[in-house]
Amino acid sequence: MVRFAGLISVVSLLAVDPAAADEIRHTTFPGPLVGSWAQSADNCAKGDKSNFTIAAFGYGGPDGNCAVVVIVETAGAKGPNYSVRALCAAGDRVQPAGHVVNMIMRLDGADHVLIGTSFENLKPYQRCPAK
Repeated sequence: MVRFAGLISVVSLLAVDPAAADEIRHTTFPGPLVGSWAQSADNCAKGDKSNFTIAAFGYGGPDGNCAVVVIVETAGAKGPNYSVRALCAAGDRVQPAGHVVNMIMRLDGADHVLIGTSFENLKPYQRCPAK
């Protein structure tokens, strides 16, 4: 009977779904993403509407001021991908207050990040100098 119980324990450990380890859930942005981001150095100085300002618990950008609901980190060939789900106040777009936005962010070096709503429309951004 003891052998049978031991066999059941080993089989149950091997049957655990490994997919759960593929995702890491966060409620705040990882440190390397925090900062101000623009598509060009000129846009940093101008305060362009397409810029992103990322803080630990949310970001400001084209969608308005957004609070993080969840950030899911997954491994990618070029580094971690961050799938961001946020609740945003009204921004430049004609959106109701409290709309949900899904974004993808991927670091592309120390001072570069790719941001978009899908992998097909990721746009390059560079870190703006601290003021």
